[in-house]
Amino acid sequence: MTSAFEDESLGLKLKGYGLAANSALETKIAIYTPEIVQSILSEHPEIVDRWLQNLHSEYISRKKSCDFDNDPVACFTLSAYEEFEKHFKSWEDGGIIAITLPQDRVIRMSKKPLISITVDSKASYLVCNKCLASFTDLDEFEKHCRHENEAKPVEKKNTAEKDDYVTPNPFRWVTP
Repeated sequence: MTSAFEDESLGLKLKGYGLAANSALETKIAIYTPEIVQSILSEHPEIVDRWLQNLHSEYISRKKSCDFDNDPVACFTLSAYEEFEKHFKSWEDGGIIAITLPQDRVIRMSKKPLISITVDSKASYLVCNKCLASFTDLDEFEKHCRHENEAKPVEKKNTAEKDDYVTPNPFRWVTP
């Protein structure tokens, strides 16, 4: 089924400051349903990565056209592409992107999944991608994730030393 998404006509486009499916991809999504498409693309993020690389190439060419050729159309659309570049860098670092679909539906994707489910011959277990700890129970895994994401309390420094210090009076230095 992933070969259905290897078609070169499929891709993403910028719609305002967000990502949207192009018309060929919208047709595929209408055929397979958004849930199935999200599942397929989640398992194969290299497909979405290729589409994002194409948009990145468009950004590079528009940037060159604006800077070197003084193309007003390229300069006008450059701000949307610059915003895309922020999201693209986040994607490269494992962040989540959102692809907007018709009727205000959204598919969210990540290049690197937040958790991995590994199936062994005996049992399946969950693996934390931050610390690579493995868990056989979902409750233990959720507890671990909450513990990892808790904010560490900030230690207050002892300010008593600062309170004891008195600034010198500059008028005492002046002799009458």
